[in-house]
Amino acid sequence: MEIHNLMEELVRATVEEICSEDQAGAQRYCTAPQCRTDAVCYVLNRVPPRYVSSGRGLAHLTADLQKDQQLMVDVVKLTHEALGRVSAVRRAYYDQTATSRGAGACFNFPTIKGRILDGAAFMPVSDIDVELRLGGKPVEMFDERWTNPYRISDRTPGTFIFWPAPADADAAGVSQTFDFELVASAKGYYDLSHHFSVELQSDDGANQVVDLERDHRLPDLYLFPV
Repeated sequence: MEIHNLMEELVRATVEEICSEDQAGAQRYCTAPQCRTDAVCYVLNRVPPRYVSSGRGLAHLTADLQKDQQLMVDVVKLTHEALGRVSAVRRAYYDQTATSRGAGACFNFPTIKGRILDGAAFMPVSDIDVELRLGGKPVEMFDERWTNPYRISDRTPGTFIFWPAPADADAAGVSQTFDFELVASAKGYYDLSHHFSVELQSDDGANQVVDLERDHRLPDLYLFPV
C-alpha cells in the first residue's frame, strides 16, 4: 500500500509559485533549485501532514484542503519565512547547476548512519569529525549537501550520516561487496576505527533522491577515554 502526504504537493506548488513571482519582481529570495528544496522541507516540518492511501481519499482530502483558507494562508506565510531564512544563510552549492549522476549502470549506496558514544559515560559525543573511507581514501559523497568528514555537533549529538556517490558498474544486476572503514578521533580519547561491508547489486542508473528508509545502520560505536 502506497501512502502519500498531500501537503508535499501543496507546499511544493506554493514554493514554486512564490519563487516565480519573486523572479519576475524585486528578487528578494534565493530561488535556486536547492534553495527551493530547503524551503519546502522548512515548511513541511511546520505543518501537519495529511496522508492518503487511495484515490477516494485523495479526492476527499484535496477538496478539504481547498476549503481550508487558514491552512493556505499559513502555508504562504511559512513559505515566505522559509525563503527568507534560506536566502539569509545562502550555501555555496545553491547556485550550482544540478547534474545527472550515473547515466549508465552503477552501484547506488544506501545512506550510512550510526552513533558514537562515550565508552565510559555511555553518552553521545559532540564536536568530533567522523570520516568514511574506502580503499584507505575518503569516500566521495553524492553532492555538496553531504559532507565527509561529517562533523558531529551538539545539535546532533553522537549521530552521523553519509550518502556515498554512486560507483560505476560494468552492467546492471552485478553484485559487489564494498569494504568501508569509519574513523574518528577526539582529544582525550583513543582513536576509533570500525570496518564494515556493504553488498550491493548494480542498477541501470543512479538514484537522484535519497531514500532514508533504505539505509545501512551501524551498531553503536564507542570512543574510550585515554
